[in-house]
Amino acid sequence: MRILEIVPRYFPNMGGVEIIVQKISESLVTRGIPVIVYSVDLNNKLLRQQKVNGVFVKRFKPLIGDPLFFPELKFFIALKKENADIIHVHNIHILLPLFATLFRKKKQKLLLQPHYHRFGQTSLRHFLFKLYKYMLNIMVFPRADIVIANSSYERRILREDFSKCRNLVSIPEGIDVDELKVVKHCPDEPKRILYVGALKRYKNVDKILKSFAKLVKMGNERFKLVIVGDGSEHANLLNLARRLSVGNFIEWKHGLTRQQLLCEYAKASVFILLSSLESFSRVVYEALLIGVPTIVLNFGATEQLVKAGFAEGVNSLNQGEVANALLESTRKTYPRISEGSNTFLNWKEYSNKIVSIYHGLVETQ
Repeated sequence: MRILEIVPRYFPNMGGVEIIVQKISESLVTRGIPVIVYSVDLNNKLLRQQKVNGVFVKRFKPLIGDPLFFPELKFFIALKKENADIIHVHNIHILLPLFATLFRKKKQKLLLQPHYHRFGQTSLRHFLFKLYKYMLNIMVFPRADIVIANSSYERRILREDFSKCRNLVSIPEGIDVDELKVVKHCPDEPKRILYVGALKRYKNVDKILKSFAKLVKMGNERFKLVIVGDGSEHANLLNLARRLSVGNFIEWKHGLTRQQLLCEYAKASVFILLSSLESFSRVVYEALLIGVPTIVLNFGATEQLVKAGFAEGVNSLNQGEVANALLESTRKTYPRISEGSNTFLNWKEYSNKIVSIYHGLVETQ
């Protein structure tokens, strides 16, 4: 059995999808299963071919980068020659699943992991994505041998939006539970409000800044906002913080080691994520497993966490509502999420389920 993983970016690039593919690939290597990763993130800092923790990675140049990830011709030539038994392609918000479907060999099985969150990141991208969704529905989903949904929310919206979606299975995403269990939550003073993630418009970090400014003006307690991440909105957010006169209350961090990030979780009084474009949010679950009170949207992929009482929910991005939720969450005690909630798996359970699917697909060839 030989597996080909296709993903827009791979380690050292980091993100939710990148972490999943890295964990799957490294798990396969330890089991003696040949795996190769194709990514479309080649730049002057990365090698075209290399082994990363035992995983053979082929990187291709993007003719068009984020958000489409349209690869150079060498990608298509390599894909046509690839002898993998299974092609596991990730993220239907980009073009790679369409290309994998069109250029794979007939005997190769196709495993599709959509990471689908329904909407485009801007109004223009959403309009274009609606057109692309039609192609996905008639050309990709009918040809996928297995489709993996990573949450009950994603499963529901896949069924609602893609009538041709078949062979859909649910596998909650993997989390490094053992690593997080040993992190001791010891909030610092002044109270630290933590955001972890990309600094992109759809993450609504600007709404967090405005809500934080309102919280500071309330003057009841002292707070600090810690923003961990980098991205295209960094300069705009810095300017916004200055205009809101809260620059002195904010710490900006990026490129943290894993241990440094865990330390930020441990010191935080509140964790906040206000992005609706998520099918599953790893950082939210990491905060909850460590025991950090967490604020999320009361709809979409995080709605079930609010309903279960694990997180504080807001119904909108209104500054007053978010500021009040920030204040409220520092005064409440929330039940601590644990394994067995049917919303996530530890990495061993997750990799076992993925490998089981691989074996099932090979046996049906």
